[in-house]
Amino acid sequence: MIDVASNKVVATITTGKGAHGVVASGNRVFVTNTFDDTVSVIDVDAQKVIGTISVGDAPNGITFGNANN
Repeated sequence: MIDVASNKVVATITTGKGAHGVVASGNRVFVTNTFDDTVSVIDVDAQKVIGTISVGDAPNGITFGNANN
């Protein structure tokens, strides 16, 4: 994790193998793990992985859409 005010690394969080796509939503960050076929869910405040979601073959990118559409 990087503190954008100081531009310094404040934490290193280990996710799955082949971490690639990253998206943030609120106080959660989601990271695709291409070689593990998972997405890691990170709690920004706790600075740790709080969950892992199995998603199928080689997730690469990730994005959020508007749930109301």
